[in-house]
Amino acid sequence: MKRSASVKRALALLLALVAALACAVPALGAEPGFLNFQAKENSYADGMFPDVPEDWYTEYVAAVYELGLMQGDTGGMFRPDAGVTLAETCALCARIHSTYYTGAAKFEQGDPWYQVYVDYCRNNAILTEDFADFNAEAKRSEFAALIARVLPEGALPQINDIADGAIPDVEADAAGIYRLYRAGILTGDDIYGRFRPNGNIRRSEVAAVVSRLVYRSLRRTVALVPKPPYPDLKEGPRQEDDFFADAAMLGNSLVDGMMLCSGIPMKYYGKTSGTVRMNRLGEMLLSQYGKVYIQLGINDIGGSMETFLNGYREIIRKIQEAMPEADIYIMAITPVTKYKSATSTFTMTKINAANEQLYALAEEMQCWYLDCCTPLCTEEGFLLDQYAGWDGSPHLDAKGYVAWGEVMRTHYVPAKEE
Repeated sequence: MKRSASVKRALALLLALVAALACAVPALGAEPGFLNFQAKENSYADGMFPDVPEDWYTEYVAAVYELGLMQGDTGGMFRPDAGVTLAETCALCARIHSTYYTGAAKFEQGDPWYQVYVDYCRNNAILTEDFADFNAEAKRSEFAALIARVLPEGALPQINDIADGAIPDVEADAAGIYRLYRAGILTGDDIYGRFRPNGNIRRSEVAAVVSRLVYRSLRRTVALVPKPPYPDLKEGPRQEDDFFADAAMLGNSLVDGMMLCSGIPMKYYGKTSGTVRMNRLGEMLLSQYGKVYIQLGINDIGGSMETFLNGYREIIRKIQEAMPEADIYIMAITPVTKYKSATSTFTMTKINAANEQLYALAEEMQCWYLDCCTPLCTEEGFLLDQYAGWDGSPHLDAKGYVAWGEVMRTHYVPAKEE
């Protein structure tokens, strides 16, 4: 009897174990490819990269390093703020895809070194377009579009409820980016979920994206806050001269060029410099305007940005108090040529950083941000040479002011709904 009871208990335990395994197998079998990322190629130690401090991205750097997907440079640095090229992006995609489906990532490099990865990505529908230069740095939108095609649909289940068009700076038809947001791979730069699709993606960000792609436990839940209408402007039908009949422009010496060369008949043009800035403002406030354009900043590039922004706030407050119904446009600082950027204090690095601050200021003050920088630039982000003025920039040639004026004619506050 005792033996029979023992046998029964053993059989019961065996049946329970079989049942448990039967339940477990489908769960594992649903995504067997993730098991291929359990093996570690390297061992990460705190401080092994001198340029990787204890920061938000540290755990992601450790994860991708241990998997052998990202390495440091020959000097032992990880370079978290550096970009990645399109070639490096294809290499990452190929290695992740191959590991997921085959358990290994064996590639024999040729000439150029990245061709084997590009071919693999093309053959597996990861790379669906061609790039003129695979050595160019990848834009965030380009990186996201490629990485979103690496794993199958079932490997990226939705954990975030994000509607098409909910990301402020991403069009609703950018399926790959929305897929990554919904899966918790991307979360955005702020509470609104801004993605900055045209910016270059940094290695620290790449480490985070790749880690969340292969380790589901690292994926993030996010609830986006609906963004108010300020400060973005979308392109609309071209406005004629009468649109500017109630407009004023306050700014630096470039205002003279706008007045003389742009062909835009503003009601008031107020050139300012240093001590006369507030005097020009006071002069402008003697009348009422429906639109006020502010173009300041290029002369403040070398000084304190905080001081400059505080001065900007004061100007905007005075305009808002005097003309509460006016649409206020904070205009981006105009670009300079590649030569000027390399040989003067007016560098595009400083200009771009200042424009990011002006964008944030426009949002803070509930104004509109008019990007009159990007449309005048080359693909590299410098002022087109044919727009450069007598000093090679920051002043513009007549054609430059006309092009600037066209941006103003096609980007304006949307009509209020009745």
